[in-house]
Amino acid sequence: MDQRHGRHSKPPSSGFFRERWRRITRRLANTGAMISLPALVIGIGAVLIPTAWIFMPAPNLPADTTIYDQHGHLVSVIYSTVNRMPVTYQEIPAHLQNALVAIEDDTFWIEPAVDPVGITRAALLDLSRGKILQGGSTITQQLAKNLYLTDRRTFTRKFKELFISLKLSTIYSRRQILTMYLNDVYFGEGAYGAQAASERYFGHSVTQDTLAESALLAGLVNAPSYYDPLVHPGAAMARRNLVLEQMAKLHYISPAEARRAEASPLNLNSTTPMGDRAPYFTQFVAEQLKAIDPRVGKNLYTGGYRVITTMDWHMQQAAQSDVANYAPINGKVNGVYEPQAALVAINPKNGYVEALVGGDNYANSQYDRATLAARQPGSTMKYFLYTTVINNGYSTSAVKDSAPVKFPSGNGSYYVPHNYGHVYNGPLPIRRAIALSDNIVATKWMDTVGPPAMIAMAHQMGITSPLADNLTTALGSSSVTPFEMARAVAPLANGGYRVHPIGVLKVTNANGQVLYTAAPKLTRVITPQVAYVVNQLFHAPLLSPVGTARDLEPILGGRPAAAKTGTSSKQRDAWLVGFTPQLTAAVWVGNDNDSPVGLTGDRGAGPIWAHFMADALANQPMVHFSRPNGIVTRNVCLKTGLLSNGCCTTYREFYIRGHEPTKVSPGCGSNGNGGSVNPGLKKSAGNSAANILKSILNGIP
Repeated sequence: MDQRHGRHSKPPSSGFFRERWRRITRRLANTGAMISLPALVIGIGAVLIPTAWIFMPAPNLPADTTIYDQHGHLVSVIYSTVNRMPVTYQEIPAHLQNALVAIEDDTFWIEPAVDPVGITRAALLDLSRGKILQGGSTITQQLAKNLYLTDRRTFTRKFKELFISLKLSTIYSRRQILTMYLNDVYFGEGAYGAQAASERYFGHSVTQDTLAESALLAGLVNAPSYYDPLVHPGAAMARRNLVLEQMAKLHYISPAEARRAEASPLNLNSTTPMGDRAPYFTQFVAEQLKAIDPRVGKNLYTGGYRVITTMDWHMQQAAQSDVANYAPINGKVNGVYEPQAALVAINPKNGYVEALVGGDNYANSQYDRATLAARQPGSTMKYFLYTTVINNGYSTSAVKDSAPVKFPSGNGSYYVPHNYGHVYNGPLPIRRAIALSDNIVATKWMDTVGPPAMIAMAHQMGITSPLADNLTTALGSSSVTPFEMARAVAPLANGGYRVHPIGVLKVTNANGQVLYTAAPKLTRVITPQVAYVVNQLFHAPLLSPVGTARDLEPILGGRPAAAKTGTSSKQRDAWLVGFTPQLTAAVWVGNDNDSPVGLTGDRGAGPIWAHFMADALANQPMVHFSRPNGIVTRNVCLKTGLLSNGCCTTYREFYIRGHEPTKVSPGCGSNGNGGSVNPGLKKSAGNSAANILKSILNGIP
């Protein structure tokens, strides 16, 4: 029979089937080879061509700006729309990088931007169920979703995610992708990015994270709410230990390291997230940044800048605490406590603004009285008057009489200066006049040197507000700010240099690029000799038994300091402005509506100033003002300012060489006519222990 029809044929042998299968598979392979090459080209083109044409704007993540003091201490975080503090790749600990890769994407360093196996597995499941159930996402894909897409689970979004991931991998290196991811991903508790998360959970920078802390953060990424260690510590610890096991499995750490980390407690930070802890200072810095770079100023709250300021956090804390504790409080006006207070402290050596407080409570009033509130400074303006007097060559112990006087003021009228309490103090050398804050003597000296000279000196030293060309300017009738006063007395503390106040030392953007750096700028305006003599004169309000700030000296603990009280007309404003070699500080107290506060400078502003200076400098050595060459001392009579005659009340005074007195005060022990004596005379024969005691009692150094 015809075997081709197979009617009676034997079943084909197994060898036949094997040969037949080989033919079929060979034919399929040949056909596949012809099809696969074009298919592969088309497939690659379908992916790469759209990827090449994708336009993606640079990632723009709103981020917090962080404020640091001059020592690198994180002081404040200015929150943007989310709590995010970007860091550079170099600042991310290797443990944290490895922990994230181990638990989220263990082939991150070697795989393409997308995981074909993971995507295929997830796609088969998703297609079989008709909806997105698994993601199969790499770190790159997660970043693509976070930066450019939504969390909505759709096939369209996953398709877009694929192309964006490929695009990201062509633009950025793996290190850059990992850095962006760790700066962007949500870690729970309102913290976006590893730095914000580390500050929130551990209370320190991400650079200080331990292995256990890094593993905890990496574990949070998958489900921040479920693994929140502050809410679910057990789940968080289990997740952390899983991350550590995975790290050991992938040889990022040894099994022993994993066990030690697993045994460590969570050690969580229970405090609330850091906010703006020095809001008035931050506002001051923001204004400086607007002037330095308007773009930075405009985007300060969302730009993720790192701002190194001139603040000394220890001093700023002291300033805020002392204003809160020692400012007088009479009550509230329109929800704001009155009187208000302001404090500015500047380092006279470099112009660094080290502390600034603009009011009692920033939450109640954002008005910065330290830099904006121009008020009458009262007798604190005598700093510039007596600097002018000494600079013009007058003897330090020159005398004017505190007695009734009137000065023509035009149109047949007169200006009549008065002292507080309407007292007259008689003949006063400059030191005694400063100690008593005698207005009559000050006005007479203003008349002697002339208002234009005193005004020019004030402006040279750092006052920027306009000053009226009249005698009352010496008594503080023209308004200035505490900021100006703290700056303008710096030349008396630093040997004669006007300082350029600095609030910002360095600014970097979120990528670590330096945008701005500052350097101190000092300009000589008076000689070291004038500066030294004047600062010694202004020790008198603290050291003299009749000094207007004598009750504050014990608070300073004997630290060399100069100080001057100021009280404006009708006691509307209370001031104290003073300095040591390390710090100048101006304190103002008053009502915002300019109504009388009813306090003198000593009572209103003095306690804040004295406690602040003591607290701010508590960790610094006691430093004396540097005495320049060309300074001499003489023992002189208190009433005449002339060389001691042996029976008068004497004190020791400082002079610029050549400006010291050469005549003996009339009276016993002299030649009776005030004749000349040896300028080098140190003591008269009658300068007894009693006179030395009187000298001490008069507070002269």
